[in-house]
Amino acid sequence: MADTGESQECVGRGDGTRCPYGATLDPDIGPPEYRCDDCRHHYELDCTEPWRRADEDDVLTRPTGDPGEPGTGTAA
Repeated sequence: MADTGESQECVGRGDGTRCPYGATLDPDIGPPEYRCDDCRHHYELDCTEPWRRADEDDVLTRPTGDPGEPGTGTAA
């Protein structure tokens, strides 16, 4: 295998975000898609239990609580 001189970056947890640790691996010894131990742990949990992933939601979140309830900063 030719030496490309570039390290291989962790592909993340599989939820579209990058690795929180910025882990890298030497490309000469690594697999085609590298995940660090922490990202692989979360990725495997999500593959075995898909309900762990948050659903895509494009609607506005409804407020909680009573509309007549006094908010923060109101004196009693």
